[in-house]
Amino acid sequence: MATSSTERTGTERTGDALPTARALLRTARPRQWVKNLLVFAAPGAAGVLTEGDVLVRALVAFVAFCLAASGTYFVNDTLDLAADRLHPTKRHRPVAAGSIGVGTARAVGAALLVTSLVVALPVNGGKLALAVGAYIALTVCYSLWLKREPVVDLAAVAAGFVVARSPAARPPVSPCRTGSSSSPRSGRCSS
Repeated sequence: MATSSTERTGTERTGDALPTARALLRTARPRQWVKNLLVFAAPGAAGVLTEGDVLVRALVAFVAFCLAASGTYFVNDTLDLAADRLHPTKRHRPVAAGSIGVGTARAVGAALLVTSLVVALPVNGGKLALAVGAYIALTVCYSLWLKREPVVDLAAVAAGFVVARSPAARPPVSPCRTGSSSSPRSGRCSS
């Protein structure tokens, strides 16, 4: 007896269904990751972005926030499933269209959120993980109820950008670059 794709995968298939890997990537919304390039702004403006340790920390912050953002998109799409299925454009999102099962979306979202925190943990003595955690909490609260509150929804979106670009998320800037008279390593700045 032949089995249908629904029986094999546990997800509903529609005519617009995407292959699973492509559907997962689409749900992660990599086009939104460009916003996280802002983590490079402070060290870039300070002229220290090309220093190896600063560049590595900025790259880790970028990856951590991309993972966290993608994780929250998966969570949001499972929370908004009923409304998204009725929406003229959101109904084509992979979770709403049935290309990805709700259980799979929740599991991938949770894995991305946990991974974002693990990636961030070693940076700046755990401060980056705190900033990523705050970002996750804010975006999940937004998905659950803040987006339904006029004006509060705009404040929540703005706060997400502030948290994600907070001093805890930015790599430390050398005192020599900020006008301080001494270097943390040598005790003096070179000219």
